[in-house]
Amino acid sequence: MRTLVLTAALLLAACGSQSEKEVASGTVTDPETGETTDYKVTASGEGDEGNVSIKTEDGEMSFGGGAANAKLPDGFAPYPGSKMTGGFTATGKGSQSGMASFEAPGKAEDVIAHFRKQAEAAGFKVNAEVKSGDTLMIGAAKPDDDKSGVQVTATQEGGKVTGSVTYGVGG
Repeated sequence: MRTLVLTAALLLAACGSQSEKEVASGTVTDPETGETTDYKVTASGEGDEGNVSIKTEDGEMSFGGGAANAKLPDGFAPYPGSKMTGGFTATGKGSQSGMASFEAPGKAEDVIAHFRKQAEAAGFKVNAEVKSGDTLMIGAAKPDDDKSGVQVTATQEGGKVTGSVTYGVGG
């Protein structure tokens, strides 16, 4: 059922709209627990700037293209000169997660260094570093919080870098 609602919302969002409009709502029953949850799906924007939001009493998930959907975790700022290209966010009881994608002029090493500095300043400790071809990645976690983490990926494509910041905080 949830997949059907999500698929319908994505198809309707692709049609485009300048303002937020409800595209679906109802109640979903968890087949394992029998618990019910009311939901509302809205769509806004069009094309690359389109957005879909799903809201319940437990939280909200939003995703789509453009800078409005590319939210970084608290304490993080975009790499200078970058263009945020899309992503998703999800909030729930005391938790936040998401992914923000970007394009930036420069070198992948500099982008990774930028986000490493912010991660460390926010209390994360880098615990993984990977280099594969033109792609660099770091993973970091908070030493006293096994539910919070951030991963940054940066791929060199000529004179520009494409990448993403994926995170989960709290929970």
